[in-house]
Amino acid sequence: MKSIFNACGAVTLGCLLPLAAQNSQTTTQSEVTRNADGSVTHTESTKTVTFNPEVRTKVVHYFDAYKSDPLGLPPGFATRIKVKEIPAAWRTTTIAPGVVVSENERSYLVDAPPELVKVLPASSADVHYYIAGSNVVAVDKSYRIVDSIQIPSIRFTTDEPDHVEKVERHMKDEDKDDDD
Repeated sequence: MKSIFNACGAVTLGCLLPLAAQNSQTTTQSEVTRNADGSVTHTESTKTVTFNPEVRTKVVHYFDAYKSDPLGLPPGFATRIKVKEIPAAWRTTTIAPGVVVSENERSYLVDAPPELVKVLPASSADVHYYIAGSNVVAVDKSYRIVDSIQIPSIRFTTDEPDHVEKVERHMKDEDKDDDD
């Protein structure tokens, strides 16, 4: 009987640990406004934060190792990203939480590499991690951005005149490596 109780306790703990490891925090803010005509307006906003400051620092450090690569991405990613087609805002700014990725933009979401996912908080079945332009994003099942981190070392545009040439050469080299 004692072993059955211990086994049930272990199973319960095993189910709860992934939830405890998840680093999402959801806050809801309600506001009631009394209008001049006597009516009342109730507004409620919900904000979910997946990437705490410690995780943000780890993610930026992960990409620092690839600063010298033309795009600032891990090997193999340059060929998976359609640089010229990425939405312009994704290249230069943080994608705001709450934005829904449209159907025609979803093909530009690239699965986060497994090494990066190890640094990120454990996700629920409803949240998936992607690289979207120069951002690492947590996206829910309805393609709403839950949280986002802009990575300064990822660069799709630059003032260097030979940057495009370097990127194209780097992408050809990666294609050759993939063919071997």
